[in-house]
Amino acid sequence: MLQTKRLKLRHGMTTIELIVVIALIGFLFTVTAVSLKNFIIPSSKDVSQAIEGSIKFAYNHALLNHKTVIFEIDLDNQVYKLIRIERDDEGLREEQVTKPKKLPFNNKIISIVDFSGKITTSGIIRIPYSHDGTGVDYTLLMGEENTIKKSIQVYRYGGKVNTLNGEKLRIVNPNLQKVDYGVDDRDDSDSRDMNRY
Repeated sequence: MLQTKRLKLRHGMTTIELIVVIALIGFLFTVTAVSLKNFIIPSSKDVSQAIEGSIKFAYNHALLNHKTVIFEIDLDNQVYKLIRIERDDEGLREEQVTKPKKLPFNNKIISIVDFSGKITTSGIIRIPYSHDGTGVDYTLLMGEENTIKKSIQVYRYGGKVNTLNGEKLRIVNPNLQKVDYGVDDRDDSDSRDMNRY
């Protein structure tokens, strides 16, 4: 009589197989979580590119439509939007161009510095672009409470916007002597209200 060996069928997994499967699942979960993080919480690069795009849109919109367009930032509520100034028989009125956009909690505009070095940390700042494309020099400092991640530099002419890592200010040298050409005395006024349009 021939004896046949019966193969022993095992049920379940060994400890090593179980550890390998758990490690693979953990690795896949980590890779997926890191890639999905940017969809849930935008990075400082994403937010600065969105702000830069809105500022460039304001410049182009002002040039194409021969209207004054304002990039408005509410520092208290961390909201920005675009407004167009319309002129009609009744006078000037403001018309909203874009819906207000809320900045994410991890990338706020901490402060805004104008070309003379004046720092603004609260209130509403308006960066106007006139029908010929001229604006105002500002640097928007963006990041978290104690860390500045990006500096968005807005230039007066040409609609140029430059985004840099860290805190990079563009201010005029206070030691330079002012030259008076006798043509225009608007620069001599003590009020430096950059929010006028």
